[in-house]
Order: sequence, then structure tokens, then C-alpha cells
Amino acid sequence: MDRAKLYTYLFKKVERAIAAIANEKMEDIYALSFWKDNDNDDPRCPVIYISYNTASQVIAEQNNASDTMEAKWNFAFWLQDEIETLGGEDNVLQQFIKDSGWYYTDDEQEEAEDLEEEGDDTAYRAICAKDEQVQKAFMEVIISIVQELHQSNLLKEKLGKDIPVIIHELEYYDLPLSWTKQANPPYLIEEFLTYYK
Repeated sequence: MDRAKLYTYLFKKVERAIAAIANEKMEDIYALSFWKDNDNDDPRCPVIYISYNTASQVIAEQNNASDTMEAKWNFAFWLQDEIETLGGEDNVLQQFIKDSGWYYTDDEQEEAEDLEEEGDDTAYRAICAKDEQVQKAFMEVIISIVQELHQSNLLKEKLGKDIPVIIHELEYYDLPLSWTKQANPPYLIEEFLTYYK
């Protein structure tokens, strides 16, 4: 399986999830969250949990946060109601990883770790390189999906407005901030970036 097929498969999942958002919530939604993690801390299983936040939730949480901007842009105060999951142990993603030559077994990992303890880190470094390729390729696909959400006006058509898609981990630092910058038009994320600066 090539990257284009993985992209199409994941984009369709996102499209269906957005289409399924209840109409009564549309006006209240001001941002989507693409929370990046790894299933069971396994770098072979990168995953994105999609959710959204609402202006009502900001109002409800602003007294629990240091200020309104923290309630608005810190994921800790968001609804965190997942509407879709991308990746993880999904068979399509796992097939993409295998076809790309980046898959390895648990036994191969254990053997590499044993060899590293004995002073030979060659196999371990090879596994780490595969992990990096998996993570990089997955996030490139995710960023492309968010770019397409904006370019196709899919969000605007569903919600009546274009909104930022914050691609993040639990901590906000340079790498996830760069994902969000790459994926969104600058005007949509200006307030978010100003808060995190």
C-alpha cells in the first residue's frame, strides 16, 4: 500500500466524522483537536484522536483556568469527546508500515535491546530509524489531511465557518506547534500561537 491510499482511507474517516457532528453543536464549535499519541507507547502505532471544543466549554472552564485564553487553547480544559480515531493498530496503517519496510516484531526489538546492552547498538539504531520513518510519514499524511479540510472548504460547509485544527500532543512544544503551523492558514491559528508564545 502506498501513501496515497493511506491518505484517502484516513481522509474519508475524517470526512465521515465531521459530517456526523450534530447540527445543534455547529455554531458553538471554534476549533478541532487532532491529539497525537502512540497506542500503548508503541511508535509502530501512531494515533490521532479527533475531537472539538466549544465556546460553551470555554465559559464553563474559564474559572478553573488561569484566564480565558488558557481555557480556550489548553487541551486540558477541552471537552475531549472523541469523534474519530486515526491510526494506532488500524490494519490499513499497519499494512502501510509493512509495505514501506518499517515493520519489526516484538522479538526483533527485544533482541536489538539485548544486543545494545552487550555493546552492539546496530540493530537497535535500525529499529529507531524505522520508528522515525513511521512517525514522520504518518504526520505528513495527517498534515496533508488538515490542509485538504481547509482547501476543500469541508469544515466551512459543515460548520458555516472555517476553524483551526490544532495538531498537538499533551505538551505544546516546537514540533507539534510546527504541525499546526503547516496544516492551517496563518490567520486561523494566530490567536492560538500568540497564546503559546
